[in-house]
Amino acid sequence: MPRRPRQWKSRGKRASEAHAKKAIPIDYTTAEAITEQKRLFREKFGREPGPHDPLFFNPESAVAEFLSVESQEETWRALVQAAGESGMDPALVYAMNKTGRIVTEQNMQFLTDADLQEWNDAVDEYHQMIGSRDTQ
Repeated sequence: MPRRPRQWKSRGKRASEAHAKKAIPIDYTTAEAITEQKRLFREKFGREPGPHDPLFFNPESAVAEFLSVESQEETWRALVQAAGESGMDPALVYAMNKTGRIVTEQNMQFLTDADLQEWNDAVDEYHQMIGSRDTQ
């Protein structure tokens, strides 16, 4: 697996370097989803979202707050289920569920080596489980 440059840590860096932002390119669909979430935020709270406001917020709350852990987990379960029902490779659905992330060719460059290894290990684990079932 190719090695990526080490990501620097903020420890020992000047304040401006410690809070530097990284631009991550997004595709058109993602940009549309973000635009829609911002529209929903303005509609709900009557103002533009600030830098510390959640993009995905609790629509039941009178103040801008993150979704509850339960709501996030419910959304994740529904996403994994939809992926499984869509005909997606079951090894990828297994890896999604096991790692809590979705890895694509477009976003894998933003993962750490450890994150990518965890994903690949989950895919391999699925194939080993299926292989051991086939030999029984």
